[in-house]
Amino acid sequence: MRILHISNFGDRHNGRLFWNHCFKISNGFIRNGHNVINFSDRDVSRSSILNKFNNNKNVQNTLLDVSKNYNPDLIVLGHADRIQNKTLEIIKQNNKNIKIIEWNVDNYALDDTENKLDSRSSLIDGFFITTADQKIKSCINKNFISFFPNIVDHSIEKFKIFNINNHSNDVFFALSHGVGTGKLRIKNSMIEGKNPRVKILDYLTENSTDVRFKFCGYKDIQPVWASKFEEEIQLCYMGLCLQRKPQLKYSLSDRISQYAGNGLMVFIENDTQYYDLLKRDDEAVYFDDKVDLLKKIKYYKENKSKALNIGANGYNKLHKYYNETVVTEYFLDCLKGEKKDFLNSKYNWPVHIYY
Repeated sequence: MRILHISNFGDRHNGRLFWNHCFKISNGFIRNGHNVINFSDRDVSRSSILNKFNNNKNVQNTLLDVSKNYNPDLIVLGHADRIQNKTLEIIKQNNKNIKIIEWNVDNYALDDTENKLDSRSSLIDGFFITTADQKIKSCINKNFISFFPNIVDHSIEKFKIFNINNHSNDVFFALSHGVGTGKLRIKNSMIEGKNPRVKILDYLTENSTDVRFKFCGYKDIQPVWASKFEEEIQLCYMGLCLQRKPQLKYSLSDRISQYAGNGLMVFIENDTQYYDLLKRDDEAVYFDDKVDLLKKIKYYKENKSKALNIGANGYNKLHKYYNETVVTEYFLDCLKGEKKDFLNSKYNWPVHIYY
């Protein structure tokens, strides 16, 4: 199959965002035997200053040329905000057999995600999102929407931290402050302590003197990216997953892939219900609130061998069942119209698909 994958491949970031889902999804399709061309809509938009004034006309024309030359069987969209619906309409008019799917890793209740998906719905054959809440049904229009788990890729999440003998720190957490600049925003509410996640970090650091925390993008510490991120994460053996609210079912940021996918034992909030995917106290550790979290952090610091074992189990689960080839095969199975009972028997996560 010929696949045209349109997403933000971040050329302008000079490799800083190599771990993004767009690369994993393209890798998955290729490793499953498909031919893939990547089209970075935001980089094409930035290639000409005129795009600022003509509603990204150059982006639309370039995409139409690529589609005409490549003649894809499938278009895959991922956070491709620069692509206009009219352009997709023209592509579908020129190729009556083409299919279009879209993936999204944002919380459905945040970042205008619902409206973005709803505005495309008449042109999309199927949506995939890392949220399983029934609210995701609101955007469908004679198509479907399905949950998919955050993806790990052995060529990206390549470390087995549970095999490292010495760790100079215990718990890792990183705030990004936005992928665009990659720098600490001094006036950002995250620094001013208004962000609920920062309040949890404050509580942890203020109420424990024996735990060695490595929090990046916090206080006056810059966020870490790329190879620097890999250096810092290997100094720890536990990782903290904190989500923006409101919390929707299974909605975790892709930090879960970077943390557990590299072998950290992860702490996850109970209200994510993610224990349906990673077993409680066997493949991840779940907590109710900041008090419960600190109690469990101290316990696993005193029982490091248990933490390393849970980290190994979580790593093995993710890399076996939630990797790039499995998830992209799931995309195509859903697109082919496979029944839910078949999908439930084939894939190792609770299938949530709405029509």
